[in-house]
Amino acid sequence: MERGMTADQLLSALWRRKALVGAIAAAIFVLGAAIVMTRPSIYEASVVVRVEPQRPGEEMVQRTVSELIEQRLVTVRQELLARPVLQKAIEEMNLYPELVSDKGIEAAVEQMRKDLTVRVEGETAFELTYAGRDPQVVAQVANRLPAIFSEETLKIRQTQAARATDLFTEEMVAMGKAVSSWETKISKFKVDHLGELPEQMEMNMRGLERISAQLQTKSEELRSAEARRSDLARARNAADSEAGRLEAAESGLSRTLTQAKTQWTPDHPEVKRMERELGDISSQRKDAEGRMFAERNERTRVATLITNIQKDIVDLQKQAEAYQARLNNTPRWAQELAVMNRDYEIARTKYQSVVSRKVEAEIAQELEAKSAKSLFNVISPAGVPSAPARPDRMSGLLIAALVALALGVLTGTVLEMRDDSLRDGTEVRERLTLPVLAVVPNMQGKTEKRILMPMAGSKNSVSSPTSLN
Repeated sequence: MERGMTADQLLSALWRRKALVGAIAAAIFVLGAAIVMTRPSIYEASVVVRVEPQRPGEEMVQRTVSELIEQRLVTVRQELLARPVLQKAIEEMNLYPELVSDKGIEAAVEQMRKDLTVRVEGETAFELTYAGRDPQVVAQVANRLPAIFSEETLKIRQTQAARATDLFTEEMVAMGKAVSSWETKISKFKVDHLGELPEQMEMNMRGLERISAQLQTKSEELRSAEARRSDLARARNAADSEAGRLEAAESGLSRTLTQAKTQWTPDHPEVKRMERELGDISSQRKDAEGRMFAERNERTRVATLITNIQKDIVDLQKQAEAYQARLNNTPRWAQELAVMNRDYEIARTKYQSVVSRKVEAEIAQELEAKSAKSLFNVISPAGVPSAPARPDRMSGLLIAALVALALGVLTGTVLEMRDDSLRDGTEVRERLTLPVLAVVPNMQGKTEKRILMPMAGSKNSVSSPTSLN
C-alpha cells in the first residue's frame, strides 16, 4: 500500500535505509564512472574559410555562371556533406578503413557526415569542424576538406562555363548556317531578277530616258529620210524625162547629120554646126544620165537608210519595253527582297549577338579557370588539437554522481512508500480507527529509558506518563 510522506518523514526513511541507498548510489556511480572513463577520446579540429567576392570579374565581362560564389554559403553544409566531397576525402586520406571494408563506402560517408559540423559565419565565411580519435588525422582532414570542396565547386562552375560556351558554339554554327542560307537565297534571287532590282531602278529609268531620246532622234531621222525619198521620187520623173528628151534629140540630130553628110561635104558649115550641136546634146545627155544614176543611187541609199532607221526604231522600242517591264516589276521584287533582307538582317543580328556572347563565354571560362585559387581563402587553418573535445570526464563523473544519488534516493523513497509498518503514534492515530491507549517505544540497549506514552484525549489514558527503568 502506497502512502504520502512529508519531507521529515522522507529524510527519516532515507536515514533508516542509508546503507541500501548508499550501496545503490555507489554501484551506479561506479558503473557511470566506468562508462565515462572508458569512452574513447574524441578530438576536434576547426577551420574557417572565407569566400572571396567576384565583383571585379563581373565588371570586366558578363559571366555565364550566374550564381554568385557567396550565394553558395546558403547550401554550403549540404554541398560539403555531399557524397563526391566526402568520398574523395575518404579515398584520398584512407579514412574509416575498417568501416569501408566491412560495410562499404556508403557507411563510411554516412559516418563522416556525423563527424562533420558546418556552421556559417556571417555573410562570406563558414567554419568546418571535424571530429575523430586521431588528432593528427583530424587536423589533416579539417584542412583538406575546404580544398576538396573548392576543387569540386570550381569543377562545377567550370563545367557550367564550358557548357555555356558549347551552347553558344552550337547556336553560332546553327545561326551561321541560317545566315549563309539567307545569303544564298538573296544572291539567287538577285541573279534571277537581274535588272529588276530596286537598286537598279535608277539605272533603268536613265536607260529608258536614253532610249526615249534615241527614239526621238531616230524618228526625226526617219522623217527626214522619208522626206528625202519623197523629193527623190518627184525628181526621178524629171530626170528620166530630161535624159529621154536629150537621147531622142541626139538620135534625131544624128539622123539629120547623117543625111546632111550625104548632101554636103564634111567641111560644110551646116555639117559643122550640126556636129557641134550633136556633141553638145550628147554631153548634156551624158550629164542627164549621170544625174539620173546618181539620183537612183541616192534613192537606194535613202531607202536603205529608212529601212535601217526603222529597224533601229524597232530595236529601241523593244529596249524601251524591256526597261519599262523592269520598272513595272521592280515594286513587286522590291517587296519580296525587302522581306528577305529583313529576315536576313534578323538572322545576321542574332548571329553577331551569338558570336559576341560566345566570345564573352570563352573569356568568362578563362576567368573561371584563372580565379580558381582566389575563390576560397582559409583565414584560420586547423591546428593539431592538444586535448580531446569530448567526453568531458569531470562533467561525466559529476552527472554519474548525481544520477547515482538520485536513483539511490528514489529507491529508498519507493521502498518507504510501499512499507506498511507503523513507527510512531501519529501514524497510529492517522491510520487506525481504534483508540490508542499507549505507545511502546523501540527500546534498544541496556541503559535506555522505557517510557509509556499515554494517548492525549483518551478516556482510558493515564494522567501522566510513567517512566520504567
